[in-house]
Amino acid sequence: MKRIGPSLSALLIGGFLNAQDLLKPLVVEGDAVGNVAVETLDAERLNELLGYLPGFASVASDSAGYGDIIGVRGSTNTLFFGGAGVAMVVDDVPYGDVLGYSTEFFDLESFTLHRGPQGSRFARNGVGGLMELRTPGPTKEYEHGFSAEYGSYNLTHLRFRSSGPLDKDWSYAFQTYLKERDGFVDNVTLGRETDTREQLGTLGSLYYNPSEDFEMRFRFMYERTRDGSQRLSALPGTTSAFGEFVDSQLVKDPFKVASNIPGATEIDRFQLSMHLDQDFGKVNLKSITAFSNWKLGPNIVDLDLTAFDLSRSSIRHEQNLFSQEFRLQSDQDADVRWLSGLAYLNKDNQGLANRFFPIGNNISANQFTSFDIDEESVALFGNVQWDAVEDLTIEVGGRLESVENSISRSKTDPGGGFIPLPPAFAGESNGVYFSPSLGANYVVTSETSVFARTSLSYKPQGFTAYSDNPATTEFDEEQSLETEIGVRYQSSDQSMGGELRGYFKQIDDYQLNQSVPVTDFIIVNADRVEALGVEGEVFWKPISGLTVQASAGWNQIEFEEHTGAAGADLSGNDVPFLPEFTAGMVVRYDFENGFFAQTGLRAVGATFFDETNNSDYRQGSYEVLDAQLGYQGDSWNAAIFARNLLDEDYYNFMNNSISAGVAGDPEMYGVRIGLEF
Repeated sequence: MKRIGPSLSALLIGGFLNAQDLLKPLVVEGDAVGNVAVETLDAERLNELLGYLPGFASVASDSAGYGDIIGVRGSTNTLFFGGAGVAMVVDDVPYGDVLGYSTEFFDLESFTLHRGPQGSRFARNGVGGLMELRTPGPTKEYEHGFSAEYGSYNLTHLRFRSSGPLDKDWSYAFQTYLKERDGFVDNVTLGRETDTREQLGTLGSLYYNPSEDFEMRFRFMYERTRDGSQRLSALPGTTSAFGEFVDSQLVKDPFKVASNIPGATEIDRFQLSMHLDQDFGKVNLKSITAFSNWKLGPNIVDLDLTAFDLSRSSIRHEQNLFSQEFRLQSDQDADVRWLSGLAYLNKDNQGLANRFFPIGNNISANQFTSFDIDEESVALFGNVQWDAVEDLTIEVGGRLESVENSISRSKTDPGGGFIPLPPAFAGESNGVYFSPSLGANYVVTSETSVFARTSLSYKPQGFTAYSDNPATTEFDEEQSLETEIGVRYQSSDQSMGGELRGYFKQIDDYQLNQSVPVTDFIIVNADRVEALGVEGEVFWKPISGLTVQASAGWNQIEFEEHTGAAGADLSGNDVPFLPEFTAGMVVRYDFENGFFAQTGLRAVGATFFDETNNSDYRQGSYEVLDAQLGYQGDSWNAAIFARNLLDEDYYNFMNNSISAGVAGDPEMYGVRIGLEF
């Protein structure tokens, strides 16, 4: 069993998978202080963690990650351009923009959500936090596993895993999955469901261990998405942006549309990396070299959502990411523990976006935007933990980073050019940022400790490709100052534990999306955002076989100073895409004969989807209940499951530009079997 070491921002809830559970994702919330046998949350995608992780926000636009928003404690990304508010690292390999994040989980050894800036400890930094995922390594003996899942809407989900030695020096770990289903949304014009889903993923690693103190790893990952239409439908109670006639043709049902265009989202993710790990005794040296390619081609959306060909978009977008990290780390059992690193990253975004839309008098424009946006960064980072006295640990960290950006952009209209087009545009920008952090952890008793941490961090400047005005193409860096305090308890027998945290955060020049008529989609800097929140988790094993895990988070995240697109004072408004609270509970009982019963409830508070806080684009609070009954044997397992058991209606995403939303998954049932051999 792996132990996940404590850190200053440690959380309490940990977990393991037994042998028969290796084909289901393990979710570990935070860095476990003492690993507790808590069964896995039944989550297969990032947005399914919303509600279970306090302070965590996820907006899923239903395009396999393209256009998604992920936030922690008020820090988020913008939809298509701009840096991540929450970084992602998988097996030490950093990801680029959120649009390129993997949305389906591979089988995981652990998922750790680090809250707060992590630039002093990782090659990537996120002003809100960092998601660290680790997949299982090779086993000492050959192990194989297979699972199959079938459910509503012809859901089919297959997984296979294999690992073991090749000879005395070489070993391997391999896994793959296939997941597909029929559509949820009935297209009344085309007479079928167009939002079908199909994902395929493969992850393989080859390990070379000629001695105990040296390891070389070659890692390969490929994911393929071939989805149908985005799950967009007209929002009830809103008026179409295309006029009364179009509004009268809309089907205002979350699971019905009248689109004449089937729609599609096709994405390929490809990743190669080489990892070197040399242990010199008192010092460990790591090198991680990685290349990633993410390709969207195409993403086709019917914007008017009717049987008429009034407005549509088609986007092709490709991101190439090269990274190199060198990391030195001391003996983690020493009184003074340190790490230092050098990270280089080069990110190149290229794309071609087509937008067809009416401009009046039966005339339409057919515009193509071509862009190339580059980002290059070099960072020095370091972190020191010092056991100053027996019960007090001090942590000091820092990151010095240089970021350079450039853009080239042009726009054409081969259909006639009824709207004057802007000239080709090119620009450059650069910035140098220093991000320090200071924290402390004090052990009050053998079961209780208190901690505090303050950090300053930056999200770099950049460019957006969807602005015709050069003055609104560039956006400035975002600065975040965060302070958290907390108390942690864990009983000596590990049958009960909990953590309570409070934080205050001030974000200057907050990066925010705005839509500008007719087709511009820009990123602006809101002068100031303030975030105040309380988060808590508890786990409890009152009797043998019964485990209760609960969490809750409340926050107030508002514009302290901000002027909207029309010049309106939006100070005091809630920041969009961030629920006001989240809560979750998982209860599981394991019978002595191998049977088990588990239920999970997650609640998400009211969320605005635009900066003006228009009630038409507000999702009220909702709850999602999941359940499963099953059996776990030594080498096989089986279960029946239900997701969204109460068939709750809610929206994951709302688009105020076209008055449309993406409904959450409906009620689903299924069966699952798994084999280990």
